[in-house]
Amino acid sequence: MSIEDNKALARRVQEEVWNEGDVDAIDDLFAEGFVQHSPWKPSELHGRDEFKQQIRDFHAAFPDLHGTIDDVIAEGDTVANRFTMRATHQGEFMGVEPTGDEVELVGTIFARVEDGRIAERWVVDDVLGFLEQLGAVSERY
Repeated sequence: MSIEDNKALARRVQEEVWNEGDVDAIDDLFAEGFVQHSPWKPSELHGRDEFKQQIRDFHAAFPDLHGTIDDVIAEGDTVANRFTMRATHQGEFMGVEPTGDEVELVGTIFARVEDGRIAERWVVDDVLGFLEQLGAVSERY
């Protein structure tokens, strides 16, 4: 795949999987043995089914979730994007009852592409800032 194809792949993940909640698209966009490393629990996801469940969990708690890719850079078989997601907390999430508050999550993802599909991702999200917005942790300062 070309660098532009890898960038398009990252954009499709944001739009189809995260924004539209289309978990079936994961089968087309991710390798069968996909692995994700992230600060969320579990810190490693193995396979498409575990990732599908993570998407379902997020959409159950934040049904109006919508994200934008702020930057995307690709080189070789790696594509990186910086994103911002916004949503309203309308369902239980990580033990936190719905607050009705609007929240924002920012992060960066590095993905390794293999045979046109994402084989591995490293997610760096501002989880602490996100949990502060939910009231799950007190402010850092």
